Amino acid sequence: MKTKLIFLVLLIACISCGTNNKPVSDAQKEKIKGEVKEVVNTIYKGCEEANFDMVVALYLDSPDFVYMNNGKTFNYKESVDTMKLFFSSLLNQKGTIANEKYVVLDNSTVLYTANTKWLMNFKDGHSVLQDPWAMQTLFKNINGSWKEINCVESGVERIVKASDTPKELNQVELMKQVTGTWKGEYDNKDSTIVLEMKSFGNGALDGNQKGFFKNKIFFEQKFVSGYDKKSDKFIGAMISKDNPEIILFAFWFTLKTTYQRIPFEFISNPQQATSKAIYELTSPDSMDATFINKNKPDKTYKWVRIKK
Repeated sequence: MKTKLIFLVLLIACISCGTNNKPVSDAQKEKIKGEVKEVVNTIYKGCEEANFDMVVALYLDSPDFVYMNNGKTFNYKESVDTMKLFFSSLLNQKGTIANEKYVVLDNSTVLYTANTKWLMNFKDGHSVLQDPWAMQTLFKNINGSWKEINCVESGVERIVKASDTPKELNQVELMKQVTGTWKGEYDNKDSTIVLEMKSFGNGALDGNQKGFFKNKIFFEQKFVSGYDKKSDKFIGAMISKDNPEIILFAFWFTLKTTYQRIPFEFISNPQQATSKAIYELTSPDSMDATFINKNKPDKTYKWVRIKK
């Protein structure tokens, strides 16, 4: 009896294994390719529109998820965080597919490869061309939905348009949007910054900011800035209470609701700036500040206006 039972278990296992590895018919392959192509088109659309939610919704939230980009590897959480920062600095993208291929490995696994090029337009006014740009993505069918579980991207990037300022933007008028008192996030939930900016005459600003950790001040800074007609930018100087070294910077609007700040030394070549901050007014009384180092988004903080 025991021998018969073992044989039955082995038989069921073999049948189950055979079912999972059952060859996929040509008709089934075409159906699966069509389903995955819809997912790929949604990802491309989300990337072109810089729609973070649309793209990330198709990632598989799993320890098995892996994303690789030009030699760097990210897990699911790292990928989501990096993508969110990247899209926050992006205005839009334009993708062009040179060729693509769908390989159905089994009825729940598809390998997608593509040779493409991408033109990325950023909120600070500069553009980057990725050409050539190769992608390879593994899709799994999880509970009836196709999800991206692995993605590898690599290629060549180059700046094709430097940061510039559209002449129709009135810098002095637009900068009035950010006067008042703002409260922002800092490095952790116990830290905040309070920033006060006041108009000083026509085309100048002065202010101060304080950093708080558990309601105790841990840094204090003062600054003054004015509009420079020649560069069509604001130039500012800031000094900290505990550090006598002065910091010079330039900042200006690149869109009607977005301005950027860079070290003053890069004012003639903004695209070469090693660091920058991009501030986007998401409403009249709120904005997101994204800090970028070496052309890669680093952190994003939220600010709210607490006083006009």
